[in-house]
Amino acid sequence: MKLISKLTLVCILIQNVLFAQEPQRLEHLDSILNIINTSTKGIRYNLSDTGINSELNEVGTTFFMNKYIILSNKKRRHYETTLNEKTNTFNNNMYCVNVDEEGNLSFPLLFSSALDSKNNEGSLTFSPNQKTIFYTQENPDNAEVFDLYKAELDTDSKEYWTNIQKVDIIPAGYSVETPTVSADGKKLVFASNMPGGFGGYDLYEATINEDGSVSKPSNLGANINTNEDEKYPTLTKDGKHLYFSSKGHLNMGGFDVFRSSCVDNSYLPALNLGTTLNSRRDDQAFLLVEENKGYISTDKSSGGNFDILKFEIKHLDKANKTYQVVEQESLTALPNAKVTIKDEFGNIITEAITDKNGEIKVEMNPISYNYITVEKEGYKPFKTNFTTENILSSPIKLEQDKPVITEDAIVIENIFFNFNKASITAESQLSLNKIVNVLNEYPEMKLAIGAHTDNKGSDKYNQALSQRRAKSTVDYLLSKGISKERLTFKGYGESQPLFDCGGNCTQEQDQKNRRVEFKIIKE
Repeated sequence: MKLISKLTLVCILIQNVLFAQEPQRLEHLDSILNIINTSTKGIRYNLSDTGINSELNEVGTTFFMNKYIILSNKKRRHYETTLNEKTNTFNNNMYCVNVDEEGNLSFPLLFSSALDSKNNEGSLTFSPNQKTIFYTQENPDNAEVFDLYKAELDTDSKEYWTNIQKVDIIPAGYSVETPTVSADGKKLVFASNMPGGFGGYDLYEATINEDGSVSKPSNLGANINTNEDEKYPTLTKDGKHLYFSSKGHLNMGGFDVFRSSCVDNSYLPALNLGTTLNSRRDDQAFLLVEENKGYISTDKSSGGNFDILKFEIKHLDKANKTYQVVEQESLTALPNAKVTIKDEFGNIITEAITDKNGEIKVEMNPISYNYITVEKEGYKPFKTNFTTENILSSPIKLEQDKPVITEDAIVIENIFFNFNKASITAESQLSLNKIVNVLNEYPEMKLAIGAHTDNKGSDKYNQALSQRRAKSTVDYLLSKGISKERLTFKGYGESQPLFDCGGNCTQEQDQKNRRVEFKIIKE
């Protein structure tokens, strides 16, 4: 019995170890993955090893003088690593490594003996001219806290990095981690757990003044920060996007990499970069080095030992979505509605006209914001925005404008008939309902209805066509209960064009010449 009990206990322990190595399944993970996969369709990250990884820890940071700077706690060449007695792990040191044409890494050398300490080295960043470094180190009195330092490059000095000084921009006892400097050198973005944030580590931004001092930081806000941890910010060279790692937002587990767009000095809600880059483990230190190439560090065993991977972005077929535009009450399809979709920076993504079924097919850019405007004569413009994680639903419903009543006419949008016929389209029946409503509101009002054509075809044909269309208009109003004594009608053919352009009319001019007018009869 004792042997069986011991064997059972061993099995339980092994099972617990195995489960401990695999991240626990998140609640609603399948639905989260479906949303993320839809949002990122059309883009794929192909990951591969960089040749620098070991059984211990490697984390990427940034570039200096065409060298990639990494953090590692593995002994490299003749340099000794120090043991952190509090955590019983070796401390991270900063190394510079060679980068070949394929993005592979090799030949690690200690980055700077002047900046090295006996404790853990943290992440680092450089000014645009690479003459100033901001870096973090473990506080010698508190292993949970990293302090921010800066130094100046002096190539005439044997130490190279001089004027080392601590940068105190947060309250004592709290940590500054994973700093990055913007491409223009005016902003320092970093992670901190100081009080007043949203929880855990938040991202903050501070101004780098002309004299090199750093101003008081401000929180990047709820679109970036959550009650979980946010770290490892990087800004694109144009300043339009912020990449960072977070345990919050729409997350697969651990740290995922997200992107936020910066518009008018404000950050939009962050979007997940997708399942081909992120995993259920910790993914961080994302860095674009070219438009479609870069590096990311991922925790290979959920034990705090990271590998540096390189990635190449492949652009595939994008997702498509069909939107239908309808009138909001009857849900009648609305052809000829103009749909314009722009990205968050005002660039036009789609500009098209709905077809006879009121539909338009939209190609969805992955990981993006979309600002949509739908316009149609006789309807109030529809405007909204949506992301690829929260896609706008179809149909899009438009509200009709009220008709304009002048002294001598009721003015509504153009009435459309089927091609070369007098039958009124479904969308124009909605327009004629506006006339019905006005006549019901003013029971003494009488109308003279005149139909006009363009100058395509013979005079005789156009005259007859316009007469039939005028009668069809009256017949529709009669079917809605309007007394025939209140209505007269006449077809004018092409005799009274709004645009007298002969045979050189544009399509828009022809459309305006094809019209039905509602004149008020004054007695």
